Amino acid sequence: MEATTADPATAKRPVAGTLAALAQVTRLQILDRVAEAGPEGVAAGEIARAIRCPASTLSFHLKELSRSGVLEARPDGRFIHYALRRPALQALAGYIEKLAGLPRSGRGRKPAGGKAARRIRARAAGQLTIFGD
Repeated sequence: MEATTADPATAKRPVAGTLAALAQVTRLQILDRVAEAGPEGVAAGEIARAIRCPASTLSFHLKELSRSGVLEARPDGRFIHYALRRPALQALAGYIEKLAGLPRSGRGRKPAGGKAARRIRARAAGQLTIFGD
């Protein structure tokens, strides 16, 4: 049996699509509002009011975010509710963690070294810590 190798460009397309969809301030504002609403989602009209966006512009951005897999649209009577699709965001987070050389989160492993190692990593990253360093 011959081993097949996946095309690296093909494997990156979902991440590229997500990055492209997020590369706009209005879309990030939309995601913030939808995330605040929680898993039940929020109606498009509420998003428009919250971010002060005209309906036609909002419709375009919601379509792009839905097409990229970041948002899910659920009809509810006369309204459409939008909710986050976390798997797309988790895939993007995993890709960025890999680029940054960070250990994958959510695997149940604690970083080796305890508090001292965390302080050293935080200092190296230029971050403030709660340990008074």
